[in-house]
Amino acid sequence: GYSYYKECCDHKVDISSFDISRTLTGLKRGVLADLVKVGEDATRRTPIIMVQHYNEKQIRDYFALANMYLHYGLPAKAEYILRRIVKLRSESNDFGPCHAETLLQMELLRKSLRCQHKYKSASSIKNQITKAKIMQPRGRDAEQLSLSELCTTDSCGAIDYVCDMILDPSKKERQEEKRKADTVEESRALWLKERRSFFS
Repeated sequence: GYSYYKECCDHKVDISSFDISRTLTGLKRGVLADLVKVGEDATRRTPIIMVQHYNEKQIRDYFALANMYLHYGLPAKAEYILRRIVKLRSESNDFGPCHAETLLQMELLRKSLRCQHKYKSASSIKNQITKAKIMQPRGRDAEQLSLSELCTTDSCGAIDYVCDMILDPSKKERQEEKRKADTVEESRALWLKERRSFFS
């Protein structure tokens, strides 16, 4: 379902009526339980709180797992994952709060809240989705503005992002440099380990 959605986005196909849960409809509960277990095993190595906006594979894995949780009847677990994913997508320069994918994930978050009878939070998310859809066609400048407008209630946690961008505009660059330095350090450590094993 997610691959189909990504193909639609890449080829500018209308996805307004896209419902990823239809992919899971008709599966027996035992099969769905097995899928949930596979999803949990795939995401066990990186906890959702450690996932960053550049970890595209982990975000996709967690998004699929959240869908399975919701379809299986575990909306609280789905909500926990979706809140983090929406926050990551809202903060991302490639996506932002008005991107179709962010809106899809916000809609799923709203659904998970409604399943738990958290109607006030679900209504807040619905208002954010409506505002984002209104601001969508206005372009890049509107996305920056929309972040502050959308998150006055801070349901998606992006108000911290706005404050960070005002108080520390170079934070993103530093995070990217740190990520690159960490990658280099990991590569160096791996190379030293291989060298030791080769020469010992």
